[in-house]
Amino acid sequence: MTSALMEPDDEEDEHAFQGERERIFCGGRLVVKTFEDFVSYAIGGVVTRASEDLARWSAESAPEGFWEGCDCIELGSGCGLVSSTVLKLGARVFATDLPELLPHLEYNLELNQEVSSSRHSVHALDWGSQAAKEELQKKMSSGMAKGIFAANCIYDHDAVRSFLSTIMAFSGPETLAIMCGVPVPSSTQASGQASYLDSFLAAVPDFFDCHLLLVPGGADSAGRGRSEGDLAGSSLACSICRSH
Repeated sequence: MTSALMEPDDEEDEHAFQGERERIFCGGRLVVKTFEDFVSYAIGGVVTRASEDLARWSAESAPEGFWEGCDCIELGSGCGLVSSTVLKLGARVFATDLPELLPHLEYNLELNQEVSSSRHSVHALDWGSQAAKEELQKKMSSGMAKGIFAANCIYDHDAVRSFLSTIMAFSGPETLAIMCGVPVPSSTQASGQASYLDSFLAAVPDFFDCHLLLVPGGADSAGRGRSEGDLAGSSLACSICRSH
């Protein structure tokens, strides 16, 4: 499982737009449509920067044909940009979110579904329900996914462990789980106050073997670098940021 951080103020003003948009990937060879509606669906009705970054990675960084015929699941799909992207790349998609967001999610997937096939489905998935996970596993080819995607899913300390257990439930030896949009600790955060990243880092070793990697150019790719002076507090997350 790999994850990427994001600055809390890096998002565009997603509240300012309502309507259909196109995202263009792979030098114009792949066009993905989404209808965004903040008024009706709040944050679940707009495409965040993390979702767009994850969709772009799925389209442009994975080897050509990598998703063809694979079962892929997205957690907290929102507008379904990532699900729609891998759908257009040939995957069989299981897009999940809260029950009230499913009509909007289904509409967006339909915008990108080939008329002659039906390789997508939408599902309400309670991360804390083992029964819900098992029910969705029955709908998949092997009960496991080739790809698991999650953008902006770490937004509550209490949800971290159920989020990780959900990733684990759908993971097999060949699964690639990618998450994006974990907020980095704020420079104004009070000393000793746990961030969402702290909660994530503290919990994830209970579910997976963990390795912290230095990615060349990672800070530049994330939008802007941060100096040690920008990092306040003595939290676990801040300590890791300083060291790496």
